Amino acid sequence: MCKLFINDLIQIFKSSVSAVLPENLIRSSLKYNPTNEHLNILGKTYNLLGKNVYLVGTGKAVQNMSREVENILQSKIKYGIISIPMGSLDVFNKSRNVEYFEGAKDNLPDNSAQNTALKIKNLITQLNKDDLLLVLISGGGSALLPLPKSPITLEEKIGLVKKLANSGADIKELNTVRKVISDLKGGQLAVKAQPAQVVSLILSDIVGDPLDLIASGPTVQNTDGANKAVDVLKKYNLIDALPKSVQTLLENNGDNLVFPTNNTSNYIIGSNKISTKAAVVQCIELNYLPLVLSNKVTGNVQDVANKYSKLVTVICKYLRQNLEIDELKSNIKKLEISGTDLKVLNEIKISNKKPLCLILGGEITVAVKGTGKGGRNQQLALEFSKYLHKVKDQLNDFDIFILSAGTDGIDGPTDAAGAIGYLNLISESTADGLDVDKYLANNDTYNFFKLFKNDHLHVFTGHTNTNVMDIHLIIIKRKLLKVNV
Repeated sequence: MCKLFINDLIQIFKSSVSAVLPENLIRSSLKYNPTNEHLNILGKTYNLLGKNVYLVGTGKAVQNMSREVENILQSKIKYGIISIPMGSLDVFNKSRNVEYFEGAKDNLPDNSAQNTALKIKNLITQLNKDDLLLVLISGGGSALLPLPKSPITLEEKIGLVKKLANSGADIKELNTVRKVISDLKGGQLAVKAQPAQVVSLILSDIVGDPLDLIASGPTVQNTDGANKAVDVLKKYNLIDALPKSVQTLLENNGDNLVFPTNNTSNYIIGSNKISTKAAVVQCIELNYLPLVLSNKVTGNVQDVANKYSKLVTVICKYLRQNLEIDELKSNIKKLEISGTDLKVLNEIKISNKKPLCLILGGEITVAVKGTGKGGRNQQLALEFSKYLHKVKDQLNDFDIFILSAGTDGIDGPTDAAGAIGYLNLISESTADGLDVDKYLANNDTYNFFKLFKNDHLHVFTGHTNTNVMDIHLIIIKRKLLKVNV
């Protein structure tokens, strides 16, 4: 285990997170002139003269987004309500006109978050045509805005979403169902705020940055067909086990509300792409050759770990000069890693001396079958190490490390952002008496990394107050050949 690579990986990851800190993104996206009361958002000007500005927000990143909006607009904000994760409130940063409410412990909807969602609904339904509503949205926003449609109870909604997640549903599928059973999602927040002008500032936490799915799209028109949520539930064999209240709602789905297209604007101000660009800069400073292969990695954790192992194997083969560049591209294309940019592979030819750092982003899924403690990033680091171990004899002339971590700083219901794996991890952990297969089968990767190497392979950042999905970093370095004299 090389501490240098571990330290470099953590430094690169932290740089990628710093680039998407909410206050920095707001500062670069919003410009306000208090003299003429013009607000410029990414090049578009809003005249606030004679208007009242209200502020609402939901998500893991919105506290710091809101603080910076307050700094910019100051007394122009008449009132605001912000829904943030339990335990994240900055009690020393007082606000005059904006209230912050905690909820959604362990990223699960709860009564506290529901009460805040109801406060937001009560506020926006009182707005008029001379008001501008700024809506701040980030990852985690769905759990922090849980207002079920009648007659569904919060407990029924939580149970359904949990069953979907544990069945392996991805975030797009989860949010498709959430939009149907929620009172503010799927564009309904914007509808209920009429006739006020609605402007949303969004940090994307979903592959491909689909506006209608980020935090379940509270200010984006829901264009899903009437049966799309039903199709998701059927896919995971949950349709026959639905509570009566959900069945009733699905049978009568369709509010026929007119979406205020001309009075609603949505801006993505932060995304995984910004995060990976920052990782590139840090890689160069640390003398690595960075290759951003994809921002759209999805799939089951085992499948992704297997593909990453094959990706590394074929790149190592190329670095030994056993493959031509076209063969390398062809082999990687066959892996079907979502969103792979094959053109960047040309850069490998620039230097065979610098270690490579492959940079990928996205969000994978884990079908939870065990009762252990862990998260998708810790699971990926361990699964990848296991797959590498199977082809270890082909890779012994390389150092190979992976860091997989969430930009929100929280991987599953744990205090870790993720973990680091490497080529010799399985051999070394087996020698220490740890049964990797047992920990993987029980989804207990947190406790594996806690016990192994004195917990030095966990990535800890605490709540980062941002969220643009996950970052996967893979270092590949050819070992120096030993020369006998």
